[in-house]
Amino acid sequence: MRENCDGMAEVLDPAADLLYARWRRAVDLLWREVRYRRQRQLTERERVLAARRIRNLQRIVRRALSEYHRLQVERSGRMI
Repeated sequence: MRENCDGMAEVLDPAADLLYARWRRAVDLLWREVRYRRQRQLTERERVLAARRIRNLQRIVRRALSEYHRLQVERSGRMI
């Protein structure tokens, strides 16, 4: 039984690393977009498009973080 748990931990580590990397990338993209929007004098159309990109990136960040959190909760539940 112990060997099976160790095998699962090895399988979950790459998944957790992948989800964490995905979340970090989404946060980086969101930060760049916000910084770009603040630094530039955008036209009305550009502001609308930038706002849409920011909302989409926020959704991606939330989804990536929730998937990472779900995996960590599942992992902690199995280790108990």
